[in-house]
Amino acid sequence: MDTPLVDDVTLLLLNPETGRPLTDATRLRAVLPGAVLLDLALRERLESEPSRWGGEKVRVRDASPTGDEVLDEALRRLGDRPTAARTAVQRLGGLKLGRAVRDRMVARGLVRHEPGGFLRFARDHPEPGARKALVAEVASALGKGADVTPHAAALVSLLQSVGAIPKVVPELGLSRRQLTDRVQQISDGMAEGEWAGAAVRAAQTAVTAAIVTSTVAATGGAN
Repeated sequence: MDTPLVDDVTLLLLNPETGRPLTDATRLRAVLPGAVLLDLALRERLESEPSRWGGEKVRVRDASPTGDEVLDEALRRLGDRPTAARTAVQRLGGLKLGRAVRDRMVARGLVRHEPGGFLRFARDHPEPGARKALVAEVASALGKGADVTPHAAALVSLLQSVGAIPKVVPELGLSRRQLTDRVQQISDGMAEGEWAGAAVRAAQTAVTAAIVTSTVAATGGAN
């Protein structure tokens, strides 16, 4: 878990040909803070407790520096009071996360940024080798019978939450039903595996809920 999930998800969700995101801005704004929350849970920096109104609350159990500026800022924002998991995702989204992650990835040579201009969107081109390695990790996790690491399982969960798996790994050779079943199997493994805890489960659920909520809000609740 040395590489922050939010960096890896950002890289995977960039179209290597166009430099544009593979998902819409609304989902992207929700999945990036969700990746931060899930990352903190997997690093055992959070603990979970039931909310009296249903669902789960999360609380920082270890606020010591992680060595990553984005994760450390997230710990600071969460503070030491219990917060509804979905609210935590929304709170972390206030970090202007996409730009912060992109800027540091540009500095590390993982993304080449082209500023936008008149009638032209900005473009962020992922470093081919780094992205290819992550795609291979996701594809391996989705392969039948493959051992799945916490990092790979988290990537699958996050990509699935924005419906991006077929775009990221389009040549899996699985039917839609087979892919759904495999993703569910991986998700169940995250919830039940020996490295998973209540905070991980709460973060998983919160990411999906935050994306659904933000999408409904963006569309005005239209059918």
